[in-house]
Amino acid sequence: MDLFDRAVRTKGDLAGVFEYDEAGDQQNATAYFYLCEMQSKTVGPIIGTIHIRSGAWPITEADITVKWDKGERRVGLFIYGQSAAAFDIEAGTKHGGGYGRDFHADIPWSGSN
Repeated sequence: MDLFDRAVRTKGDLAGVFEYDEAGDQQNATAYFYLCEMQSKTVGPIIGTIHIRSGAWPITEADITVKWDKGERRVGLFIYGQSAAAFDIEAGTKHGGGYGRDFHADIPWSGSN
């Protein structure tokens, strides 16, 4: 099972993209959050990467949300309703990721949609 979610900024220039890929084997599964350029209405080149975790993970599409803040300055990944990772476009920074077996996110987030 592969999971995928994305949110495109209103301008249509950038997207936050979550991908969980089991690659046919749960032991080799990986989850990443990407910042991507948009080309027309399709996701283009990856310009930022945050490794979320590796290994088997019992999540579903209902557990994942990708969204932009009100000012569309930050795009965040929310897992189980908690902020797990974020790209701050204005500051050029990224936050979160690298979680082990247990998931405990502590990413500052404000102004959610």
